[in-house]
Amino acid sequence: MNDVYVQFDPAGRMGNRMFQYAFGWLLAKERNCKLFHEGLPNFNIPPNLESLRSTKDITKTRSIGDQKVNFNELVKDENAIVVDSYLQRAEYYINHRDKLRELFSIKENHEYINKGKLIVHVRETDYHQVNCFLGYDYYYKLIKDSGFTDIGIITDNSYCETVQKLLSDGCEILSEGLVDKFELFSNQRSMNDWMALLLSENIALSQSSFSWWAAFLGYHKKIIFPYSHKVSMWPVNPEGDVQDLFFDFDNSNVKYIL
Repeated sequence: MNDVYVQFDPAGRMGNRMFQYAFGWLLAKERNCKLFHEGLPNFNIPPNLESLRSTKDITKTRSIGDQKVNFNELVKDENAIVVDSYLQRAEYYINHRDKLRELFSIKENHEYINKGKLIVHVRETDYHQVNCFLGYDYYYKLIKDSGFTDIGIITDNSYCETVQKLLSDGCEILSEGLVDKFELFSNQRSMNDWMALLLSENIALSQSSFSWWAAFLGYHKKIIFPYSHKVSMWPVNPEGDVQDLFFDFDNSNVKYIL
């Protein structure tokens, strides 16, 4: 059977690349074949590169769907598989969480940081530019309705208006500095933010793969998923070829819809 090749989307950053790599890894395991990829330096996963031997007999996931494909059909496909779409649907990953924790070197940690707090992820920079930013009103109402009174903020822009308003409301900033440029791989500041989300007891996500992976791989008591009719990402009722990332293993996760 032909091998699996992960072809990262040039526009995809760390979280998106984690989706592509995880899908390719799971697919290669099921097909009992080799996996070739460019590596994930943030998780000390080195590249394993090999060019496709032929441009024939290839199935590219993007030709089937950006997010939704039939995993079982890909397992049986006799072509080489090129994973070149994002594949952001929880259904591919929920039965393999422990294996993926091992893959990304996540150790079980019962000693939470930020115990008793709700840690809210505010992704602002590029989301503001592409009209997907949830905005102050969303975060304010989520915090008010959450039942938590001790709130920490993880963000890619500590100086944006929304974060500054939340600080004036009594929230605490846990991030430092400002990220204002496109980077394929997260720097140390970003990884500190990711680890804080991973290890915190209770978190509220943004509509981002960065915070989703921290939620999925962690050991949280409560995870709040964001849904807003004002932005197009993460639709409340996903249909067709779109993201569907909600998961709930122990009836503790909730969808917050505004």
